[in-house]
Amino acid sequence: MKEDKKSANVLGIDYGENNIGVALGNNGIVTPIKEIPAKDFNSALHEINKLIIENRAELIVMGLPLTADNKETKKSLVVRRFANTLRAITKRPVVFQNEFGTSKEALREAISLDIPKKKRSSNDSLAAALILKNYFDELEWNEKRQKNKGKERPRAADKSHEY
Repeated sequence: MKEDKKSANVLGIDYGENNIGVALGNNGIVTPIKEIPAKDFNSALHEINKLIIENRAELIVMGLPLTADNKETKKSLVVRRFANTLRAITKRPVVFQNEFGTSKEALREAISLDIPKKKRSSNDSLAAALILKNYFDELEWNEKRQKNKGKERPRAADKSHEY
């Protein structure tokens, strides 16, 4: 994979029992791509692999449904199993991004974009885009933190002790 994770094509996935939302990202810019029916497991895996090849994705970021305090859920264990299968088939690394709150955020985004109510019920690709955006934001934040590590900001002189 490229040295700079932000410049690589990255596929974002919001796994659900009915639909799998897919988004593509590069350099922190994300685009919802499509929703794949999840009922036929093998067909869904084939479709995701096809998207990875077509878009030359080097990394998969998968939303992980943890609780607000980052604890595992029954659904997160299902997602981890799906991710392991996806990793084996695609030969691409899979990283997890906490997806807590992204479905509600996707709904708010859909409303703000004036997406009709009938189409709002299926906003999984928008949720995948938000998961991917959160991943890029966290990556950027960690990079900034690493650059500033060990560099204390200069403090203003403390004049309270001057006589």
